Amino acid sequence: MTDVHKITSLDATWKPGDVVLDAEGNLLVRSAHPQWVWDYPTEGGLRDRFGNLSIPEGAVEEGHAVRPLILLVREGRAVAGREIAE
Repeated sequence: MTDVHKITSLDATWKPGDVVLDAEGNLLVRSAHPQWVWDYPTEGGLRDRFGNLSIPEGAVEEGHAVRPLILLVREGRAVAGREIAE
């Protein structure tokens, strides 16, 4: 990911497992569910017991994540907290 990260569509931008901080201070994790696209982080962490990325099932719709979003983790690695302008 480059220093400047432009978003042209949500489908192409957010990846399952992305961890973001929304404008209200909520931590959310992107899920793979088509309707419930965000979920809350679990106590267990971002990886399963085999070391694979743990993708949540989804709990809340797109509108629940209050913009702007700050991307904190992608593919299980910290990305220095970049604000994403959609």
